[in-house]
Amino acid sequence: MSRPRPRLRNGVDLQLQSAFQDGHWPVVIRLAEKRARTFQDQYFEIVKICAESQLDDPVAKFAAVAAVRQFVRAGTVVKDVDAIDLLEWATLDLMDEADFAESLGALRVRAAKASPKDRNAVTRCLESCLLHWDLVSAQQIAAILDRSIPSERSFLFWNIVITHMLATSSQSPPEKQKLYGTLALKQIERAAQLTEEARKTAATDEPPTLPARGIQTEQEILLLYDIVDTHGTAADFDKLLASPVFSPVSQFRLGRKEPFLQALASYQRNGNWETVLDLCHDCLSDADEDDEPTLLASDWLVWRHFIDAATHLKSVRPDATKAVQRVLLALVKSKNLRPIYRRNLLLARLSAAFNLGPGDEEDLLNGEPSSLRLRELISFIDDQRASSACFDDIRSFVEKLDVSAAQFLAYHHVPQFADAGADAGADAEATARIRLLSLKLQYLLTTCPSSAVRVSGQKPTSKCAICDASFDVAMCPPCLSGIGRSALSLYAQTSKELADDPVADNEILPEISLAVAFCNLKLAFNADRPGFIPSASSSTQHLLRALFILESQLRLTPKHGPISLMLVQLHLALGSAHKARQVWNDLAVKRTIVDSLAPMFYDRLSTIAPAVLSPSDSWGWRLTETLESHYATSLKLCMPRRLVDAFEAGSYRSIMDIPKYIENLRASCTRMMSLVEESRAERLLGMSPRRPRNDARFAEVPDELFLSEVIDYGSFPSWDCSSCPPVHACLRIGPPPSNERSHLSLLAEAFHDALNYKPPSTYKASAAAGTDQVFVLEMMARLGHSFSKFLGGGGAKCTPEEMLYYDALSLLCMLMSLVTGMARKGALPDVFGCVTESLRTALESLAAGVARKGDQGIEQVTRTLKSLHGIAMLRETAWAVRLASRWILDYNEREKERDRSGGSSLPKEVVAQVKGLQSAAETALGAGRELVRGVAGDGALTGRDAVAQLRRWVFGGEEALGDVVGDGAVAELVESWSKGVAGWKLVKWE
Repeated sequence: MSRPRPRLRNGVDLQLQSAFQDGHWPVVIRLAEKRARTFQDQYFEIVKICAESQLDDPVAKFAAVAAVRQFVRAGTVVKDVDAIDLLEWATLDLMDEADFAESLGALRVRAAKASPKDRNAVTRCLESCLLHWDLVSAQQIAAILDRSIPSERSFLFWNIVITHMLATSSQSPPEKQKLYGTLALKQIERAAQLTEEARKTAATDEPPTLPARGIQTEQEILLLYDIVDTHGTAADFDKLLASPVFSPVSQFRLGRKEPFLQALASYQRNGNWETVLDLCHDCLSDADEDDEPTLLASDWLVWRHFIDAATHLKSVRPDATKAVQRVLLALVKSKNLRPIYRRNLLLARLSAAFNLGPGDEEDLLNGEPSSLRLRELISFIDDQRASSACFDDIRSFVEKLDVSAAQFLAYHHVPQFADAGADAGADAEATARIRLLSLKLQYLLTTCPSSAVRVSGQKPTSKCAICDASFDVAMCPPCLSGIGRSALSLYAQTSKELADDPVADNEILPEISLAVAFCNLKLAFNADRPGFIPSASSSTQHLLRALFILESQLRLTPKHGPISLMLVQLHLALGSAHKARQVWNDLAVKRTIVDSLAPMFYDRLSTIAPAVLSPSDSWGWRLTETLESHYATSLKLCMPRRLVDAFEAGSYRSIMDIPKYIENLRASCTRMMSLVEESRAERLLGMSPRRPRNDARFAEVPDELFLSEVIDYGSFPSWDCSSCPPVHACLRIGPPPSNERSHLSLLAEAFHDALNYKPPSTYKASAAAGTDQVFVLEMMARLGHSFSKFLGGGGAKCTPEEMLYYDALSLLCMLMSLVTGMARKGALPDVFGCVTESLRTALESLAAGVARKGDQGIEQVTRTLKSLHGIAMLRETAWAVRLASRWILDYNEREKERDRSGGSSLPKEVVAQVKGLQSAAETALGAGRELVRGVAGDGALTGRDAVAQLRRWVFGGEEALGDVVGDGAVAELVESWSKGVAGWKLVKWE
């Protein structure tokens, strides 16, 4: 990894400066040696050593490493911080980060001790230790800073926060963690005590002068809470929260809500609901000098805590429910009630009715609302019905209603609002919002399990509680179709009535198009089991209908986030990766969020369209470079520069969060995915292997490392019942990235890397062959052991095709070790035949899963395009079998050459079975090649009437949807498919 070259310290002559910056290392060595003799300055000796480490000589390259180790061993103090910076620059690519504390970290501590009052030098040493996450050295340096410059109050808190982090870090041995924790606790308690004493002695009519080494800021108070909660006892935390200065209520009255929320979170974790209730009550009841509620605490998060606590306590504290009601009543009468507070209060009333009200009431009686919770829900909708957030606010409550009450709400009450508003000449925009809310509620109700009543019989079916239709799938098809048609009608009406209205164009119409798309997607995946289902022709039609309505809407509202994300997944599910790439590119996902969003597009992309990731294509290069450069930049050092910025800004909460974020980033499934997709795409395209095992993204991933699974679906629209699989889960091509699959995919890349490896031409052929043989056998043994660890838990986290592939690789590792280790005479072990037969079965299963069925035409083409992932897994498995078989046969030939007597060669039965495997792999590769050629030669994508033919097939019987969707969206999809098929022609099959 290249690092920016540092500048030499001020005062160094121009000749040496210029030679160093230009990289003329022999000149630097000569000049630095001369200056060292002249000035007797250790700095120039180190400049000479660092210049030597930049030479091509392998021995000289480690001169700086050797010097650092010698300095540490001899107890040498390098006082010049610029010299240590040079040593750090020259050695960090050659030393493991784990060695920093025992090498450069030790030199930094010695330099700080040698010049404790040199603020610039000591803070530079501290910064370096923090960036390399050497907390042991950083704690010592922070303590030196605090002792040497006590007038700088920030150094006190730097010392405290680093000591606190060291107490909770694995860098500190268990026996010292308690010691560091106690030290941090005593230091922060002393600072708190000074502040409390200053408050007590201050005059009542004047603000107190806070001591320099006392706690002053909100961030310091949050640090106090965190340390006492972590290292103190429950009594210590209670005492802190009873303090007149630092209690959450006292801080809240100063306008600081974060300490209050942190205290709530701590008590809620410990199940102390009484304290949670009392804290919320005190803050929500806070009043100003006119005895009017301040409403500062009236956000929805606080109300949720308050009502949760009352819910837990209502059976043991009868006054808990009354306390919530009293506060609600007082706040509703407030003169300071602004719209945002009104919404929060209405939500609180609604939540209280559902959680604290009587649970045995009938929601509907004689067709009219009777329960308190339904009346409150109706009241909330009446007040907030024109708000775009109304549906999200009430969705969880609607799910708890009886199906009859939910039906009343969705099909009668809300539509009546819209009709009444339209009759009274109300604003067309508000009316459209209410009709949209009605459609959302109807869709939500249809996805709820309570809307389908199971009917027993010889073939169990379901009966819809809304329309009485019978069906044998998960959801009522007539209801979904009806909602979709209603949404399409509303779309046409709104487009006409609110033409050129920016709110309708940017908010209402996109959501109506989503309603149409959701109904079609549910019809496409309408089966009893959740997850990805390879759909039949009818479901493909519904997928395409959803895609086309969203594509048409995206033309009107470009870069609409929710629609774009849905389209990315839809295009990938239908094998249209080139169009997905275009939509993804328009989203312009920034590096800061790429780790949590990239799997929506990149995951399994190489198995759908390897050419999309081709480095020879400018688009493909940008796609791979986006992820590669993100991790290269973000993980250049153990910690980012913003950690030091947080120290300088006194943002102690961020200091706690940044290390956790970086730890997750280092062990991210997305990071592993970026390497796998890149490497696999290049291999499929027959390009030179990139040696993934030499990549840092691979080298730092032992089997024991748990890879974090983080995908942010927050921007993805979700209107389904909470018990229903979300749409994004159905659209995915298999399960999301997971620890097991990430490890399995990395092991697969290592397998191909080991068997594709060619030793450099400088090595002699005979020596290289022997070395290669030992290397491969050792690697296969290690990979086989690792595969066995993750295959057991991978079944539910991989596609069936991936599991066949990984199982086959595990069997190949076993086969190679078995063949090279078996006795040359005697009966073959039974396991040998089982392994070879299992490998043949895997190839046959993969080939059967992607075989073309039926006649040519658009139906057949779409079915094949949806099975591209399976085709790629067939190719990868067959290629691996061929590589392993070829290696075994080459191994046998080498053994024959070594021992002409034939005693060392493999038994004939073994050779015959291995050749059979090789033949089966060739057959599978040929079948895959012919499958791709068949799609490429099919006129359904290249004929003159391809667009018209696709339109007829997709919109048959849905003329209203066809009228909305223009030929442009259909033509772009056909073009994307054609590009994808052309890319598959580049895949190497032989």
